[in-house]
Amino acid sequence: MPEPIEDDLAAALTRGRLRAQPVELHGLPDDAHARLEKLHRIADAALAYLPQEELLVELLERVSEILDSDTAAILLLDRDDGLLRARAAKGIEEEVEQGVTIPLGKGFAGRIAAERRPIVIDDVDHADILNPILREKGIRSLLGVPLLVEGNVLGVLHVGSLRPRRFTADETDLLQLAADRAALAIEHAALYEQRRLAEALQRQLLPDLRTVPGTELASRYLPASRETLGGDWYDAFPLPGGRVAVAVGDVVGHGVAAAAVMAQLRTALRAYAADGYGPASVVERMNRLMWQLGPHEMTTLSYLVLDPEAATFEHVSAGHPPPLVIDVEHGADFLDVVPNLPLAVGAGSRFHSTVHPYRLGTTFLLYTDGLVERRGELIDEGLARLRAAAGRECAVEPLCRQVETALVAEQRSDDVAMIAIRIPPPTAVLSGRWPADRRMLAEIRMQLRAWLRAHGAGEDESYDITVACQEACANAIEHAYSPGSHSFELTATCDDGLVEVCVRDDGSWRPPRGEHRGRGTLLMRRLTDTLEIEHGDDGTVVTLTRRLRGGRA
Repeated sequence: MPEPIEDDLAAALTRGRLRAQPVELHGLPDDAHARLEKLHRIADAALAYLPQEELLVELLERVSEILDSDTAAILLLDRDDGLLRARAAKGIEEEVEQGVTIPLGKGFAGRIAAERRPIVIDDVDHADILNPILREKGIRSLLGVPLLVEGNVLGVLHVGSLRPRRFTADETDLLQLAADRAALAIEHAALYEQRRLAEALQRQLLPDLRTVPGTELASRYLPASRETLGGDWYDAFPLPGGRVAVAVGDVVGHGVAAAAVMAQLRTALRAYAADGYGPASVVERMNRLMWQLGPHEMTTLSYLVLDPEAATFEHVSAGHPPPLVIDVEHGADFLDVVPNLPLAVGAGSRFHSTVHPYRLGTTFLLYTDGLVERRGELIDEGLARLRAAAGRECAVEPLCRQVETALVAEQRSDDVAMIAIRIPPPTAVLSGRWPADRRMLAEIRMQLRAWLRAHGAGEDESYDITVACQEACANAIEHAYSPGSHSFELTATCDDGLVEVCVRDDGSWRPPRGEHRGRGTLLMRRLTDTLEIEHGDDGTVVTLTRRLRGGRA
């Protein structure tokens, strides 16, 4: 048995007190001194930050050195199927190469895991050995111990000798102590790897907000735990006709299952929206998809589609807290939503949306309930805090920053996700450079119509100017450039009711192709007051003017 002072050191190591401390071993016998110094290497905190495969190999090297064994192996328990799987081996590498699995309760390793106690086999030839590799390698004696963390079995660590050997109680205790420290290192490494994968997967699942043109967007994703994935998510993406979709959802639960549901829902939302379904129909289809494919994880959702051209938005809520709408003049208030059931509550649930007008420059904040819910209080109190924190702040990044500062505690029990979106009011001058790609025409049309409306253009005037501008842009795309990556500029001004739109390219104008081409110039002349086309060595400039009937700047 170990000396009393060795017992104390072993207990201290087990509790982790000496993990980062130098070990003072004065007064011990030389052999105990050497063993404990080797054992301290098992308690090295840096091991937990190795990739798991490297960690297991390094642990076996150190364990073999401690007990002077010929072989060593680690089998880890897969809780889903109750099998011990060989993950690392020294001297019996075939265990890992052949993918050896041992059922819980069967054979040498299976009994150790099931009974949660060390087992010594003095003579392998006369023992119940399930794994034939142990006999094939000529192992004569075995000692194995469970890998335990807080009573939970992670796996089994065993060592073997190629000559007959009687493992002593002292050696058994030493191996168990090494296994306890190894189990902690394995668990820490698994948590570290899970956290790294969780963060990487979360980054992949969250959208790139820079892909939504014509908007101001800011967001936050604040998980309650860095060790696991959460079910909170947000998204924003453009839709045909210059519309913009924005959503926030909350899947009940955490971990890989919640993340998988989150990824499915985000993909389904984009797919159904891109097919042209309205918000209520999109959510109904998402609900049916969850019931058809599973899992039936209850999910709340807030989905909003902005139409800048019509100055309206449509919103549908599936059991989710209401969006906060911030107007620069009237401040913050919550949208009056039509209540619907959460997703995955009923296969035939129907969902209803509402359409509202809004002023360009209004900000919308969508968020998950972790932002406003607190244990032991009504949600109305959290909503009141949110409204007060927002105030009249319409700039999206400052809004998210001050809401996070006011409402998100360092220690929180739930994840928090939020996204703020604002379509800014038109500027005095509309100006930009666009890829020479026909897919850009819809976005240009949306921005130009909103800009014209802000400068007093009527519906007919906006239509005429926009159509004429689209012809000028289409000509720049089709006639100015050879195949490749190119761009063109558009600038629009309004001076005392006179609208001037200039489309400039950097290419060499090519003649119209086909018998029925070239009618765009005639159309531009009919829809505007004046049309000028200037060709030069550095490109072409098309200038359109139209005086608005109202004559407003």
